[in-house]
Amino acid sequence: MSRAPGMALAGGAARAVLAIAMALCVLAGAPALAGPLDDPRSDAFYTPPQPLPSGPHGTLIRSRPFIPVGLLAYGWQVMYKSNDVNGLPIAITGTVLVPFTPWLSGPRPVIAWAPGTQGQADNCAPSHQYALSTEYEATIAGATPATLARGWAIAMTDYQGLGTPGDHTWGIGKAEGQAVLDAALAAQQLSGAGLSANAPVGIMGYSQGGHAAAFAAELQPAYAPGLNVRGVAAGAGPFSIADVYANVNGGPFGGVGPIALMGLNAAYPELGLSSILTPYGQSVIADFRGTKCLLDVTASYPFLSDSVLVQAPAILNRADWLARMAQNQSGNGVPAVPALVYAGTLDEIIPFGQNQKLFAAWCARGGNVAFRTIGATEHATGLLLGLPVALDWMTQRFGSVPAVSECP
Repeated sequence: MSRAPGMALAGGAARAVLAIAMALCVLAGAPALAGPLDDPRSDAFYTPPQPLPSGPHGTLIRSRPFIPVGLLAYGWQVMYKSNDVNGLPIAITGTVLVPFTPWLSGPRPVIAWAPGTQGQADNCAPSHQYALSTEYEATIAGATPATLARGWAIAMTDYQGLGTPGDHTWGIGKAEGQAVLDAALAAQQLSGAGLSANAPVGIMGYSQGGHAAAFAAELQPAYAPGLNVRGVAAGAGPFSIADVYANVNGGPFGGVGPIALMGLNAAYPELGLSSILTPYGQSVIADFRGTKCLLDVTASYPFLSDSVLVQAPAILNRADWLARMAQNQSGNGVPAVPALVYAGTLDEIIPFGQNQKLFAAWCARGGNVAFRTIGATEHATGLLLGLPVALDWMTQRFGSVPAVSECP
C-alpha cells in the first residue's frame, strides 16, 4: 500500500533506528539479534515456514532490517512466495534497499534487480552478502550505489536455492524471471519502505542477471500484469545455456560449469547428476555446496572440464541435458515494454554473439529494442562500463521519454 511521503520517511527512519540498535547489539555480543549476519545455513530466517502461508506469488512472508554498510539506504532482508519451474509455490529470500533521500515526484521508482552469478553455497546469497558488505555488485562493480544514487529503490532476489534449502537453479529462466518479478511485488508490501503498488518498475540485470531480466520481461505480462513495468535492461546474459556452457567448459572460467550443472539438476532432478559424477566430480560438487562463492570457485577451478567431472559421454553429448538447456533459451517471448540489450565485444564468458541473438529474437517478435555495444571490453569491465548506459536508458523510461527501437 502506498503511503504519504512523510509517513514513508518516518517508517523508514524507524526501521533504520531499529537496524542501528541491532548492529550495536551485535557488537555487544547479543546473539539473539545477530540474525542479519548469521550464515543462512544456521539462520532460521532462511528456513521457509511449513506450510507456506496463503496468498499468491509475490506475497511477503517475513522481513527484518539490516544496515547496508557503505550504502546510503535503509535495508531489509525479505522472504516471499514465488513459483518453481513447474509452477509449484516456494519461498525465496532477497533484499530491499531504499535510499535515505526522499522522493518527492510521485511514487519512488523500483528496480527489480537480477543479480549476477554468485555461486552455489548458501552463504553466497546476495541478501546475506549485503549484510556482510561482501556483495561484489555493491563493492567491486558499484552497481548498487550507482542505482541508489538515482533515488530509486532496489528489490533484489536471491533466486531459488540461494540461502533457502536446495541447490540454486542457476540458468533456469522461468524460475529466475519469476523470482525477479516476485521480489518487486514483495517490496511493495514491505512496511516502512514507502513503496507504492503503482510505482514505476525497471527490470535490470547483468550476466546471469541479464538472462534472468530477459525472462522476467518476457514473463511479466502474463505472470505479473499488475506491475507498472517501464523497461528492461539486460546486459551480457546467456541466450543459449548450451553455448555458454560449451564456452566455459575447460576454459579459464571452467569453475562456472558446475554451477550450471547443479542448477539444471536442481530444476530437473531426473537428470540425475549424482549418478553420473566421477569420484572427483563428487568432491567438486561437495566443495561448491560448502562456502566458496563465485570469485573463489573460479580461482580454485580454472580450466575445469566436465571430462573429469562426469562419466562419458560428456554433458553436451547427452540428449536429456541438451533438451533441458534448450528449454531455458531466452528470446522465445518478447517484452511488452521497451528493452535494452548491451554487452562488450570481447566478453570471454558470455560471447558477444549471444546478445546479438537475443536482440534479433526480440526484434523478430515485434519488440521495441535498443542495442548498445560497450566497446572492446571483457565480461567484468562490461559490467562497469555498461551500468551508466543502462541507468541513463532507464532514467528515460521513468521519465516517459519515448523509446526508439533500433530493430531493422
